Order: sequence, then structure tokens, then C-alpha cells
Amino acid sequence: MTEPTDAVLTSGVLARLVDLAAASRNPGAAPLEDELQRFARLMQDSHTIAWVMPFDAVASLLEALADEYGTERFAARPTAFRDRLARAAGDEHADAFLRTLAALVRDPWFGDFPGYDELPLSQWEALARFDVVNEFASQLPTGEYGSDPEAEARDLVAMDHPDCHGRIADLAGQLQRVLYMFRSSAELDAAFAPVMPSVTTARLRLLLDAVHAHFAEQH
Repeated sequence: MTEPTDAVLTSGVLARLVDLAAASRNPGAAPLEDELQRFARLMQDSHTIAWVMPFDAVASLLEALADEYGTERFAARPTAFRDRLARAAGDEHADAFLRTLAALVRDPWFGDFPGYDELPLSQWEALARFDVVNEFASQLPTGEYGSDPEAEARDLVAMDHPDCHGRIADLAGQLQRVLYMFRSSAELDAAFAPVMPSVTTARLRLLLDAVHAHFAEQH
């Protein structure tokens, strides 16, 4: 029988960590240490996430799962998670791997993450942070065939009207966040070109102007 806590293993913080560790074993993938620091950066960038799930709590979950390894309870955990954990551990015993991961999370190094100039955004981190921006930027036409890019951006934003307190409010916040994090067009375009090609300075400014205009006119 699936326990309620299994959600942590299939779609929660432990699932994310194990997936990153497994992916880091693929040829040409980013080192696990880099991926862990991106994960720490993502968690600490949100006050809400940092408050709800501090690093010590993450480490404790990993250690508790290591203690459970080899028991009937662990054998009843979701097969998909146990398979991913085996791939992430590689030749190491899964319980030892979990303890190693917990030790890394507890180490001050884990939370002392570098800036974006030193450790660029990865695709998974960009999607976790800026999913709504990517969704809108990828739908925004580029003004071909004599169309008006400003009008296209306004029409795209207006599609969510009148329920604009949801995605459009999220879009506004994410747009402001991206433009604050990367102050120059060159920095922003260079950061997103490898991971979100649709996210460019020109498109973000079109979208932000459209959001401001929509709220000024309709709300």
C-alpha cells in the first residue's frame, strides 16, 4: 500500500535530489556538486521554500530513508523511486549514497552557492524558476509579416482575462525577477540562450509592457 509520505519520494524534495544525482551520471552531464548548488540556490532564492524546507530538514529526510533501507517498509516504497535511487547510487550501496548526500546537504558548502556568472542557469533550474515566462515568451510571435509585436504581446496577455490574478500575476513577478537578476541585455540573453532560447530581453520587455498596460486598462 502506498503511504502518504511516498509523495515526497515521487514528486517532492527527495525525488528532485535523486533525479539530479541520477542525471549527473549521464555522459556529458553537469557534475553532481554543481547540480546540488543549483538546487540550494533555488531553495534559498525563495523565502517561502527556505522557511518550509530548510537544509537540515532535507538532510534529515535523507538520513531517515537511509535508516529505512533494507527493511520491509523500504521495499514497499514506490518502485519508480527505488529504481531511480539505484541509478543515482551507481556502484555505491543506496543507504551509503543517501548518507553521503545528506552530509553534502549539511555541509556549509552546499548553501554557499556561487552567482550566475560563475555557475550558469541549467535548463531544469530555469524551468523551475521561470516556467510561466518561458510559456509566454515561447508563444509570443516575433513580428513577422508586418505584424505589430506590441499588439501581439497584448493579445497574448489578454487571453487570460478576466482571471488575471493567477498566471498573469505570476508572469509579472517572474518577468521582474529575470530583469532584476540580469541587468544588461547581453547578460540576460547569454544566460538564457542555452536553456530557454525564447526568453530574450526584447520579448520580456514586450511582455512586461503588455502586462502593465492590461492591468492599467482592465483592472
